[in-house]
Amino acid sequence: MLNYRQLFYFWTVAKAGGVTRAAERLHLTPQTISGQLGELERSLGKELFRRAGRRLELTAAGKLTLSHADEIFLLDLAVLTD
Repeated sequence: MLNYRQLFYFWTVAKAGGVTRAAERLHLTPQTISGQLGELERSLGKELFRRAGRRLELTAAGKLTLSHADEIFLLDLAVLTD
């Protein structure tokens, strides 16, 4: 089952360009973000990021997930602003 909070953390990491920056924006620890990303990847059965040292690159599945997350969060924003 897809967890909305985990999807939001994933989206924030992808947009921020890394776990540390996302953690700063969300006022969480990098360990919390990393743990939630791992849980999301396990629940989807897909690797979303390719890790190269401290850098993260979106995989094909990550790019698709990001595209869907963009749509979900834009729809949520539209509902909230109506």
